[in-house]
Amino acid sequence: MRSAIATKRYLERHIHPGLPELGSNTVRWQQVLVVPAFAESPDFLQTLRQLPVDRGRCLLIVVLNRPDSEHDTTRNNALRQALSALPDEFDGHASIQQLSQRIDVYLYDVEADSGPLPAREGVGLARKIGCDLAVKWIEQGCIDSQWICCADADAILPADYFSRLAHISDDSAAALFPFSHRPAGDAEVDLATALYELRMHHYVLGLQHAKSPYAFHTLGSCLAINADAYMQCRGFPKRAGGEDFYLLNKLAKVGAIARLKGQCIRIESRRSDRAPFGTGPAIERLLSESGPCTDSAHFYHPAGFEALRCLLLALPSLHGSRKTPLATLMEEVGLNTWLASATQEALQQLGFPEALQHCMKQARDEQQFLKQMHVWLDAFRTLRLMHLLRDAGLTPRSLVDLMEDAPQLWPTPSTDVAQLRVGVNAGWGWLI
Repeated sequence: MRSAIATKRYLERHIHPGLPELGSNTVRWQQVLVVPAFAESPDFLQTLRQLPVDRGRCLLIVVLNRPDSEHDTTRNNALRQALSALPDEFDGHASIQQLSQRIDVYLYDVEADSGPLPAREGVGLARKIGCDLAVKWIEQGCIDSQWICCADADAILPADYFSRLAHISDDSAAALFPFSHRPAGDAEVDLATALYELRMHHYVLGLQHAKSPYAFHTLGSCLAINADAYMQCRGFPKRAGGEDFYLLNKLAKVGAIARLKGQCIRIESRRSDRAPFGTGPAIERLLSESGPCTDSAHFYHPAGFEALRCLLLALPSLHGSRKTPLATLMEEVGLNTWLASATQEALQQLGFPEALQHCMKQARDEQQFLKQMHVWLDAFRTLRLMHLLRDAGLTPRSLVDLMEDAPQLWPTPSTDVAQLRVGVNAGWGWLI
């Protein structure tokens, strides 16, 4: 995976400008963890202070930021003051402070140094700044690990967090830790968050059913990235939301995405307005609906995943047959006529005929053809396909609806939120 050209190009052209150097007397760290922070309580420092680091020393990079859409300039003051009160680790060009015996902290105060971030770039830019700094110091030999760990301030990391990375295959571009949202005391928010978590799980289960190579969660607080792959993909996109989704979509094309088992990262259930879409806005929509949020129809129709499965099964036949309509090929592997036709129409809107022609010309054999088709039908186009099928008639479903729909994706079918979460976690080997 290592590419000297990609590394050189990234460090020269794409890395965030003006990142600090380290003094020559800097200690070396074995691990690095990047946490963007806006309007966060200093309490998360106490949580991280208790994290065992059984693989040497860890450098925690906190990227303190504020979007320019937020005019209250005091929202970061409490965390800034708490960080400044930590003891200095050493005297150098960068201020490194000691959080615990094995965890040091570097505060990159974007708000104080250069002002607020553009709201449209938000957390994506904050993550990029922190990970770019990690990349720079890895290349300078100050950090031993090639894994850049990403978390959020509300995430409680398991005790074996860092040691799990030692068992990942060398060809992996990223690793995803299991996660679970923990109750925070507001029953409505806790339930809405658990329901949204199930929605994420149901989508991944659907992609697994279809045997899509993009069947993984996309959550920035549960992500570890190989530094070389990160540079190949030009780092986090500067987006106020979805930055994790778009980066993982690229990472999956340069290496494997390892899905880890074991103890979950525990994320706080809370209302949030930090991003224009994602967990926070989704929870707000659930809370704003009339009636119980468990009645909300916010799951994708499972028939859409069956359509995707049949599409992927039909791809090899496309390589050998230029004349047979795609809808016919999907019917031959079991899709009903209406859905086969709707899927073919949706794919035409996505530019599938042109993509097919391109892949036919570029591929030397069926294996290369399939690889190129999977690159085209990536996580983003798969999501767009699901939306187009929804618009064509596969209406969103509630928990009750899913009990009657086919295919059944839950490992233990139920309408009980807690029972569903237990079943899904057990199926993946996740421990709460």
